[in-house]
Amino acid sequence: MRRVLITGGSGFIGSHLCQSLLADGYEVHVLTRDKAKARNSLPDAVKLYQSLADMDADAPVDAVVNFAGEPLAAGRWSSQRKQRFYDSRVGTTDALYDYFVHAPQPPSVLISGSAIGYYGPHGDEQLSEQGAVVNSFSHRLCDAWELSAKRFADMGCRVCCIRTGVVLGKGEGALARMMPAFKMGLGGRLGSGKQWFSWVHIADMVELLKFCLEHNELRGPVNGTAPEPVTNLELTRQLARSLNRPAIFPMPSPVARLLFGEMAQELLLTGQRVVPTKLQKAGFEFKYPKLQDALKQIIV
Repeated sequence: MRRVLITGGSGFIGSHLCQSLLADGYEVHVLTRDKAKARNSLPDAVKLYQSLADMDADAPVDAVVNFAGEPLAAGRWSSQRKQRFYDSRVGTTDALYDYFVHAPQPPSVLISGSAIGYYGPHGDEQLSEQGAVVNSFSHRLCDAWELSAKRFADMGCRVCCIRTGVVLGKGEGALARMMPAFKMGLGGRLGSGKQWFSWVHIADMVELLKFCLEHNELRGPVNGTAPEPVTNLELTRQLARSLNRPAIFPMPSPVARLLFGEMAQELLLTGQRVVPTKLQKAGFEFKYPKLQDALKQIIV
């Protein structure tokens, strides 16, 4: 049985991953700031730790999945929130490194979070893992996160940094924030609607994380997105069609900037057309490659 330590285990991605790993026979450990909250949301078989010091150094973990991080899309970005974005991602990864570099047996693999924001705002060009970057706050944050994770290679650890797209699932994530307006017929495109929306269904997100755990040929940056990104306008049309509602209330760019500031410019009004080149070359098969199929499963 393989022993896996997960940070961010009570979050949207982490909680689904915990359940799937348990079903596959893994021994799952979760590092969490709030054990009570995690206990309420995770199966009893998951072992919880509030600090790395609580862990048994004589029972080494085989793999670490590091997805801790304060959500970026929960409101305007103040300087204090930006610092928390860094602390919860880079600070957590640094702490993991400091713990395992002194451990008798380090993990053999680290699957660490990142995001498609690594590439910065782009136009219509497709972005593989070798895609060009545009300097932005999102790029600097993801770059610092990945650099911290890459240090694990010094221990002989295989490192994958998952540049995650927008994760779609039932009752959680981005769709949960969008659905109320669309259900009332008040949805619409954001800005021009031409910006790209690179997404992934939660079921595929979980499977691609396990795929990276189990496939030694994968290392370095890995795009965690479905193979068929869409524009914001197409997302709007398909979501409205799935709900049988109109979508005739666009949010103009100036209004979005007024309401959400820098967050609007980086996450809502610009995007990236990302493709999962490494995963597909390694033979990973997406259950939901097309947005219409993903929405059909989510919206019932």
